[in-house]
Amino acid sequence: MTRAAAPTSELSGLRAAIAFSICLLAAPAVLAQPMPLPHGPMHGGPPFGQMHEPDGEPGPFGTPPFLRDLGLSDVQNDRIFTILHSEAPRRRALDIAERKADAALRALAAAPALDGAAASAAAQALGQAIAGQELLRLQTRAQLKAVLTSDQRAQLDALHDRGRKADDERNNVPHGGAGK
Repeated sequence: MTRAAAPTSELSGLRAAIAFSICLLAAPAVLAQPMPLPHGPMHGGPPFGQMHEPDGEPGPFGTPPFLRDLGLSDVQNDRIFTILHSEAPRRRALDIAERKADAALRALAAAPALDGAAASAAAQALGQAIAGQELLRLQTRAQLKAVLTSDQRAQLDALHDRGRKADDERNNVPHGGAGK
């Protein structure tokens, strides 16, 4: 009985070795393929709201995700683009401030001794940058909602409520929301 098992295990080992060899031979061909370029502000691409369709017109990549399915008019799309374009320099400055403060905190964490004053200043700078980003996000969202018609705002609110319920279900929040 052990004799029959030996050829099968040898055959399985041979098959595994052949499969591994094929993978090694195919790897250079796979790695030689061009990689797609990353998109978005986290990867050196244009900031949110400055992306366009290939024809240069504002499109799904230039419209915030929460506004995409609302049937916006051309005039609304133009106003949204103007809002997003005008706030882009401030958003960029806040992103840079956050990265600098984060880098300072990382450098302080790697230091052999903690400089309390420098750590406090870096932490405050990080907090201010994050608070500024959140405030800008809320201000921008309010400006964007002002562009919408009352029907579009109602549709947006319904989408928001559905998304919140889905988040609650996914996070096992009791029915009725976290605060109820």
